Amino acid sequence: MQKIFIRYMSAVVIVALLAILAMNWGLQEFNARNRMMENSEMKLDQIVQTLENNEVELQNLKDSLSEDYLTRAYAFAYIIEQNPEVLGSQSELERIARLLNVDELHVIDENGILFAGSVPLYFGMDFHDTDQTREFLPILEEPDSYLVQDIRPNGYEQKVFQYIGVARKDQKGIVQVGMAPTRMLEAQKRNQLEYILSRMPLDSGTMLFTVDKDTQKVLIYYNERMDEYDLSEFGATPDALAGLSSGVFMEEGGQRIFYVTREYGNILLGMGKTSKALYKDRNLQLFLTMAFLIFACLIMISVINWLLKIKIVNGIHRITDDLSKITEGRLDTVVNVDNNPEFRLLSQGINKMVQGILNATVRVSQVIDVVDMPIGVFEYGKDSREVMATDRLRLVLGWTEEEGKKLYQDKENFEKRLREILCRPAAGEKNVYQVSEKPEKWVRLQMNSDENGTFGIAADVTKDMQEKWKIQHERDYDSLTGLCNIDTFKKEVSLVLEQGNPGAAAMVMMDLDNFKGINDRYGHDWGDEYLRRCARILEKSNGERGIAARRSGDEFCLFLHHFSSREEIANYMEELYGEIRAGEITFPDGSTGFLRISSGLAWYGESLSSGSMLLRAADYALYDAKNNGKGIWKQYSL
Repeated sequence: MQKIFIRYMSAVVIVALLAILAMNWGLQEFNARNRMMENSEMKLDQIVQTLENNEVELQNLKDSLSEDYLTRAYAFAYIIEQNPEVLGSQSELERIARLLNVDELHVIDENGILFAGSVPLYFGMDFHDTDQTREFLPILEEPDSYLVQDIRPNGYEQKVFQYIGVARKDQKGIVQVGMAPTRMLEAQKRNQLEYILSRMPLDSGTMLFTVDKDTQKVLIYYNERMDEYDLSEFGATPDALAGLSSGVFMEEGGQRIFYVTREYGNILLGMGKTSKALYKDRNLQLFLTMAFLIFACLIMISVINWLLKIKIVNGIHRITDDLSKITEGRLDTVVNVDNNPEFRLLSQGINKMVQGILNATVRVSQVIDVVDMPIGVFEYGKDSREVMATDRLRLVLGWTEEEGKKLYQDKENFEKRLREILCRPAAGEKNVYQVSEKPEKWVRLQMNSDENGTFGIAADVTKDMQEKWKIQHERDYDSLTGLCNIDTFKKEVSLVLEQGNPGAAAMVMMDLDNFKGINDRYGHDWGDEYLRRCARILEKSNGERGIAARRSGDEFCLFLHHFSSREEIANYMEELYGEIRAGEITFPDGSTGFLRISSGLAWYGESLSSGSMLLRAADYALYDAKNNGKGIWKQYSL
């Protein structure tokens, strides 16, 4: 078959080439060179214009960024002046860095020592030690001065950064902001000749290059790299290449290349095109003169088409039809095409391959069943209608035998059921999904798809998930009261504050009055019950506007947020205390009483904007409540 096809196709190509080469071979050369010169001039003009525009844009960007970064430095100095205690809080400094949208904040004392900032790694650094940092020291003696330093490696890690420094307003010192110069470096990159040339679209066989006129070295060469290429090997000198606006052919590497150049400073810009690429369209143009060959070509095409159909096409169609059946999952299909010896061998090879797939699938299924692991495997082709799966897959996914059989016969319904499972992912887990709630069932589902189809593995991980959640609950919640512990409470409060705009909010510290006396009089078991009764009242505050926790012993925490006003929070506290005072308790000795709780409340605001600050302030207010009669709640005041 191959010899017949080559013999007839060769005859057609030879006749066509002889007819084409006989006509007007050189007619296209003039047009090809003119098009090359016009295209070269346009691209070289575009490169020069891009370089000039980028220089202006780069300077404008530098001026704009310098002014913007200087404003942020002054803003940081103002914040310190208004609230100098922020220097004692690392988290607050990091928060200010995020608010100012800068990468680093530093504060330098009057001796030139960096003592505070958003990067603890630099604490203790002496600005007298490096050239980069020493440039900021004159600001200590001239408070009205400032420095917007150029992009350069910093003095500590040699990390490329841009730093801006201004004087502190409240006392002698320097505040400094640091920015990763991403935009400026990117802009500088865009102004490099190598970058500009690499972005220029080039046709096949076309090249752009630059030559250093002083060193006579080729600096950049696209599409092939020829860095530091010697001009003697390039076939020319800068003087010979300069001013070739009308273009010229030169020899390079055994082939002729047509060059057009332009000077730009001490750089020579040039564009070249191989003679092969320059005249690649010549054959297409020559076909316009081939009208007399149309009749002969139609006869040859008809003959070749008839031969291909009889000898190849019919057999290919039969093999394709059988392969389509196999890809749809009908693996019992037998391919039997014998138009020629090649097709006969191909049919036998396909049949052996399908049988090998069947045998391998059965062996994999048997191995998985023998191991007795809760794992199911499935596979289906891109164009198949059925799904191949192990028997255990339906058990892992909670399907009945009848249900699994129907789904395996219909790939679309099978994929639909998988998508339903994928819509219920487990929070914080990769590739784990919920199959059902009752009974609770979780699976780890991993799939790999390519142009041929999809392969997947499903494993039952219900027990693992239940054990993990049990461990997490015991870690985050107090076992006696059911309230979250203090660590979880702090994380939840931080999340609320980090989201911003918590509305009217307050931190409440609560302490049971005379709890030690209750423990001593009635025993620890009753003391635990006393704590649980308090927790049952506080847990009602958990929800969209409150977080309750047991801090330790007889101490509890309550964070109230997203209220409309402080007055509403105060009313809520009164209602809470009303419920506490209304709940009568019968003690083991028959006597009755009520829960007695002292509380301290600290309002969220500019001076108390973090969880740790609020907890400390609420502690002070609780101490005040304890010393003023107990059983009441007091507000924190400065």
